[in-house]
Amino acid sequence: MKTRALPLLVVLILGLTACASERPQTSVSVATRATPDTTVILRLTAEEFLARYTPETVVIDVRTPEEFAQGHLQGALNLNVQAPDFREQVAALQLSPDQPVYLYCRSGRRSQRAAEILREMGFRKLYNIGGFEDLVRAGANVAP
Repeated sequence: MKTRALPLLVVLILGLTACASERPQTSVSVATRATPDTTVILRLTAEEFLARYTPETVVIDVRTPEEFAQGHLQGALNLNVQAPDFREQVAALQLSPDQPVYLYCRSGRRSQRAAEILREMGFRKLYNIGGFEDLVRAGANVAP
């Protein structure tokens, strides 16, 4: 009985050792193939944005031209995210993909959508600063 059990035990140990040595190789190949998008769209409060704001800051108001005409942040560019040529309008600005871009709308939903489009276009420093009314309440400079 002992003579039969010993070869069986050796085969079992070798089999388990072989399976264990293959696992790390599989996980390494999976990890090296993964290339996640590292761009993060940060949501800032109006106060956080105002603390970072400088005259050189790129701020894009993604509301409609009619909403923009009723009031907007001083120095903001108006690119309507709902326009069919939104991507072309962004490309025409010739911004560096590494330049921080701050986006706002009325409530933060359209600016989030715009930030996702810019991320797809290769921009890496994107900030959704929410809604226009929140910015006004926080004391942002508004142009008529």
